[in-house]
Amino acid sequence: MQFTEQVARFRDYLPTEDRRKFLRLVGRIAAEPEGAGSHLAYTSDTVTRSMWEDGVTVHYVVTTFFVIVIEAEIYDASRGFNEV
Repeated sequence: MQFTEQVARFRDYLPTEDRRKFLRLVGRIAAEPEGAGSHLAYTSDTVTRSMWEDGVTVHYVVTTFFVIVIEAEIYDASRGFNEV
């Protein structure tokens, strides 16, 4: 699993509970990057995928050797923010 610099900074500055949600989703992606819970991000692109759970969305690219997380977001209307 590889992270872009933006996603790595996002991960490092997340509050503890949000970080747990993020890492749980990343763990699911690492276990099965092209599994049933993932979705193609674009209809014309077979390597860029996304998966979401519990307000966390992760966009990633599946290569032969790595899964590269390119974007992560947390949606939490109760706290009034959308973190990118």
